[in-house]
Amino acid sequence: AAKVKADLRSADVATRQGAIRSLVHSDLSPKLFAEMRTALSDQDGEVRSTAATAIGNLGVDAVTAIPQLAAQLKSVAMKEARETAARALGRIGKAAKEERQSLVSPLTTATKEDADPVTRVVAHGALAMLEISVDEQVVSLRKYLHHDEALVRMKASHALGMLGLVAKSAAPEIVEVLKQETDSHRRGYVARALGSTGDPASLPALQAALERETDAGAQGEMRGA
Repeated sequence: AAKVKADLRSADVATRQGAIRSLVHSDLSPKLFAEMRTALSDQDGEVRSTAATAIGNLGVDAVTAIPQLAAQLKSVAMKEARETAARALGRIGKAAKEERQSLVSPLTTATKEDADPVTRVVAHGALAMLEISVDEQVVSLRKYLHHDEALVRMKASHALGMLGLVAKSAAPEIVEVLKQETDSHRRGYVARALGSTGDPASLPALQAALERETDAGAQGEMRGA
C-alpha cells in the first residue's frame, strides 16, 4: 500500500499509470480510495480514466466519488475518461439504489450530447443497469449494433450482454456483429454478449465462429458463451 501511494504521487507518468492500473482489481483498493479519488484529477488522461474504472469496481463504497465522476463525464476532453466515468456511475448506482436518481441527469445528458459514440453507448448501458427505462435503453443500444465503427458495435454488444436476458431480443443483431468482426479481442467480447443474452438460436452462429477461430482467448469466450 505504501509503495502504491508513493507511485501515485510520482512525477513520472508511466509510474502513476502502473500504480493506478494495479488497483483495478486489488484488495488494496478500498484502503486507497482517497488516493484513487485524487487520481481522478491527475494531469494524465489515462490515469484519470483508469482511476474511474478502479473506483467503479468498489460499488457502494465509492458513493462519495459520484460528484467527481459526474464532472469527469461532463467535461474531460479525453473520451476514454468519459467512457470509464459513465461505466463507473452505472456500477456504483447499481449497488447503491438510493443514489440512482442523482445519476440519471448526467448519464442521460451523455447519451444525447457526448461527441463520442462509445461514451453514449456506455451511458445508455449505465442507465439500464440503474433500471431506468430499460426497454428504451435496449432499443437505443440496438441502433449502435449497426454503427460504422467496429469498436462501437462491440461496445454496444457488450452493454447489451451486461443486461442479460432482458436484451435477448438483440441477439440476432449481435450474431451479425460477430460475423462481421475482424478483431479477435472484440470477437471474444461479442461472443460473451451472446452467451449473456441467452438466446438458444445464437448457438449455431457461436459454434460456427468457434470452428473458424484461431485466437485462444476468443475461443475461450465462445466456449463460455
